[in-house]
Amino acid sequence: MPRLGDRIWTVGGLLRAGVAGALVAVATVGAIAHVRNHETLARQATLRESAVTLSRIGEVQAVLGTEPVDAGTLRHKTAEAARLTGSDPVHRDYLDRLDPSAGVTELRAAAEGMRRHEETVLDRRLGEAGATARTSRWLIVWVSVVALLLMLAGGRLLERRFSAASREISAAVRRVRRGDWTTPAAVRSPRELADVATVLNESMATTATARNNADAATAAGAAFLGAMSQEIRTPMTAVTGMTALLRDTPLDDRQRELTETVHASGTALLAAVDDLLDLARIEAGGLTLDRRPFSLRGCMRRAMDPVAAAAETKGLHLSGHLASGCPERIRGDEKRVRRILSAILRQAVAHTDHGAVTVSASARPRDDGLEVRFSVRDTGLGVPVDRPGDPGMLLCRRLAGSMGGAVTAESRPGHGTTVTVTLRAEEAAQPGRLQRRVDGRKQALLVLVAEDDPVDQRLTRRMLERRGHRVLTVADGEAAVEAALRDRYDLLLMGSGLLVLDGPTAVRLIRADPPSHGAPRIIAVCSDADELEDFARAGVDGVLARPVDADDLDVVLATAAAYADVRLAGLGPLPGPDDSEPATIRACVDVIAGPDAEPAERRRLAHILHNYADRLPGLLDRMDEAAATGDTRNLARLAHALKASSATLGANQFAALCADLEDRAQHHPEDSPEVLRDLHDRAGEVSGTMEALSRQLSRSG
Repeated sequence: MPRLGDRIWTVGGLLRAGVAGALVAVATVGAIAHVRNHETLARQATLRESAVTLSRIGEVQAVLGTEPVDAGTLRHKTAEAARLTGSDPVHRDYLDRLDPSAGVTELRAAAEGMRRHEETVLDRRLGEAGATARTSRWLIVWVSVVALLLMLAGGRLLERRFSAASREISAAVRRVRRGDWTTPAAVRSPRELADVATVLNESMATTATARNNADAATAAGAAFLGAMSQEIRTPMTAVTGMTALLRDTPLDDRQRELTETVHASGTALLAAVDDLLDLARIEAGGLTLDRRPFSLRGCMRRAMDPVAAAAETKGLHLSGHLASGCPERIRGDEKRVRRILSAILRQAVAHTDHGAVTVSASARPRDDGLEVRFSVRDTGLGVPVDRPGDPGMLLCRRLAGSMGGAVTAESRPGHGTTVTVTLRAEEAAQPGRLQRRVDGRKQALLVLVAEDDPVDQRLTRRMLERRGHRVLTVADGEAAVEAALRDRYDLLLMGSGLLVLDGPTAVRLIRADPPSHGAPRIIAVCSDADELEDFARAGVDGVLARPVDADDLDVVLATAAAYADVRLAGLGPLPGPDDSEPATIRACVDVIAGPDAEPAERRRLAHILHNYADRLPGLLDRMDEAAATGDTRNLARLAHALKASSATLGANQFAALCADLEDRAQHHPEDSPEVLRDLHDRAGEVSGTMEALSRQLSRSG
């Protein structure tokens, strides 16, 4: 509550009051000095009078000192002395005795008495003058000190009034810079600064209200856009998925053209919806980035796929490569990196009529990870830098900024444009060849699909059944948990927005109380990074992005088939996603050769491990020979046998490579040598672990 008089004082009023106080103090000191000076002057006049009186008395004594005494001179001098001392009764008494008729001795005694009396008066007057001077001096000093203290107190009061108000206004400005628009500046005086604070507070309140309204509008718009886009994404996912299945059926040229058009249009619409969603999330400050390992080379290839047809039509050479020293795999948001590159490539192809469009990637280490740099160069007419790009380029800049990077362009009209994208990422470990393109039809799996949308259920079922797998669908999380606990499934595809129990909650329940026959491999089907984080905390084994890509689904199915072999063997635990090959082998051997195993069993297991390590090089040589001669049937048979024995002994990643080789021998034999090289690279680690465990078991047995 304001104090009385707070807003009466102005800056000018306070300054005038301070000056007036100083002038009053100076005037007071001057008046006191003037009065005391007047008293001092009066004292000095009496001293001069005493000096003159002593001089006249001396003249009288001089007359009396001559012989004979001149009566006339004596009367004259006595009259002068009487004029000076007539008011003093003592002197009057002595003057009465100075009668010329009296004797000389009496006259001299009277004059001497007058002299001594006047000297006494002079001494008294000198003491009074000194006391007056000292009193005046100290009075002036103390009055000056009091005036100075009053001036200092007044100055301090003025300084407090000014500085406190200024500090409060400055603090309010600093709070605004930090984003605090709610704490006002509490200034009540002086009036000018109080008015400044009032204007500042009103501006803060207006800005805060406008910001809150804008945030609310942005949030409402984002929520509305999210809801509407989800309503669009769900049927469009079905359209693109079903048309993708339709393309694989017998169609005439006209039907295939129509199907391709519908599929391409649906894919473009889905991409546009994703762009709008990301822009809305960025504006609302709610964009969550994915942090998963992905292949840089594969990301660039997928980014070039949408513009490959347009580049081919225009006769452009479209290519991509990694710079020397650039890691093959990084950890980051592949989907959004690919979206950035696709938008830039579309613009490059659109503005290039001849020549080439190339995309390259390089990376350099930083304290906080990697700085990945993509460069997209074209040899077309070039786009002037000051010309605004399309809406896709706006999204590129926003996405790159959210990843700690930027998008820059260097354009020379007539020579082409180089667009550079910098991003922050982390280097990821190289996981071998488990995520290459594979065919998911090599082994029939029992798959549980948990999806609440009937269209998504049908689409996923068709994709799985076309690959030869058996499928059971459920519509809510509770039914998914009951099915996983009741029956043995090889794979569980779990959606997020399920009824009764959502996807992450259902995964937690399965992980918390796994069935006796073993939990299935659980793959989350996610629409965005927020869902991915929820599933990752729940403990899923992998993720599929929605809409489901056929190649990604094949990778999941091939990996699930290798894991199913381990489960069917009944030996050893299922490997985790981050377990090393030696760790899974040791875990499997520990289960087989438990603490209750007999020495003979340990020796037998040691012999099995030794035989595996001893036979592995020869088996790989036979595979090389089969691949070289084109004996794909024998190659598939050898890969299948090695897959089974490797999985039995816990070499699950090695077994998955064998499963990949078996698949390629049957469907893509030209790619078999690449997988064989991976097997040779990993064989030393696997056989070395087997031999070490064999020696340990032999000593303990």
